[in-house]
Amino acid sequence: MGKSVIWFIFIIVVGALLGSFLGNFIGIIVPAGSWKDLFLTELSAGLDPTRLDLKIIDLTFGCLFKINLMSIIGIIVSALVFRKISKK
Repeated sequence: MGKSVIWFIFIIVVGALLGSFLGNFIGIIVPAGSWKDLFLTELSAGLDPTRLDLKIIDLTFGCLFKINLMSIIGIIVSALVFRKISKK
């Protein structure tokens, strides 16, 4: 795996995290109503945590993605930033 692929994944994850944080922050600030619901509504996809207890080791498996509007915008913006940075 090339250095640019790892860098791209890192930038996308950071963009999603910042977008999600910003969406929750805006959802807290905006007064109650339809705009607040727009920022706080999340779509969840993935596997809920599943536990496997083997008495000598306890393993937990799972991966859950929670995506809201601002996290999608954060991913798009971070992809554009990556594209602009990688052209130089």
